[in-house]
Amino acid sequence: RLVQATRMDKVKALVTGSNGFVGSHLVEYLLTRHYQVSCLVRETSNLRWIEDLDVTFVYGDCRDRQSLDRAVRDHDYIFHLAGKIKAPDWDTYYEANYVGTRNLIEACIAHSPGLKRFIYISSMSAAGPTAAARIQTEEDECRPVSDYGRTKLLGEEAVAEHMSEIPCVIIRPPNILGPREENLYSVFKIIKRRILPLLGNGDKQTSICFVEDIVRGVEMAAASEKTIGNTYYLTDGQAYSWREIAEAVARHLDVSGFLVPVPHPVLIAIASIMETAAFVTRTQPLISRERLKNLRDSYWIYDGSKAERDFGFTPRVDFEDGIKRSIDWYRERSWL
Repeated sequence: RLVQATRMDKVKALVTGSNGFVGSHLVEYLLTRHYQVSCLVRETSNLRWIEDLDVTFVYGDCRDRQSLDRAVRDHDYIFHLAGKIKAPDWDTYYEANYVGTRNLIEACIAHSPGLKRFIYISSMSAAGPTAAARIQTEEDECRPVSDYGRTKLLGEEAVAEHMSEIPCVIIRPPNILGPREENLYSVFKIIKRRILPLLGNGDKQTSICFVEDIVRGVEMAAASEKTIGNTYYLTDGQAYSWREIAEAVARHLDVSGFLVPVPHPVLIAIASIMETAAFVTRTQPLISRERLKNLRDSYWIYDGSKAERDFGFTPRVDFEDGIKRSIDWYRERSWL
């Protein structure tokens, strides 16, 4: 861990993707740890989660290399979260998740020689799922099954190419739950209407981690000397079924016992309609047939023990409490 004197001297951090779900939580957490935080944002970025925070806004775009040269100077840590989770085509994913990452790390090498750590927030999608209930480790071969996952893996490879020139660490979060997460909020709204989508096959098929634990783990990885050159999964150490998650949501929304189940074939039909609408509007559907198939047939379970061994990360947010706190956050803002 950094010594207290260093903390008091205001360690400087740049966060890309700072206005997003995980990025905004990370900015808030870094401020509690006495970092001096700069946020790389575009002129058109929605800053609603961070506009009132004590941060410096630096305008640029990871896809525009020249805009990064000044942005990366004089920082101790760079947390790279910017990218595209949903996009209409391969080129958009590729530019955001690979080209943007390559540009940023090349700018760091050229203009931030004193950088202590470059932290790349990748995804479990870069590793891909398995066809059976087997826990994956960081040493397993990556087999991404989506354009998002393939381009996040390319981003990892761009980082790995420069590991000898700059101290880097790669973090692969699983499904992240918590306030501000759009897909989770959509699930809340559906279940609030007493509709229960029957996702998955009933097995424990996924790892999760609440956003409060993710951002704490990311900062811990940045501050540890043991993490340089390594890749880590951050999880809560358990595996869950999709129905288990949905039923927990229903309990804390006080609608359990009065739910209308929506079986897999109906979900496929709904996804087909959504895909057609998304094609016409050049947007990404909330759910796709491919995504439903992966939820039903694949297992996204990962081993977080390496993070515990190397830098002491263990989860603090209990599953039931995390679901409740997420719902309470939306209720307090009258979104439910």
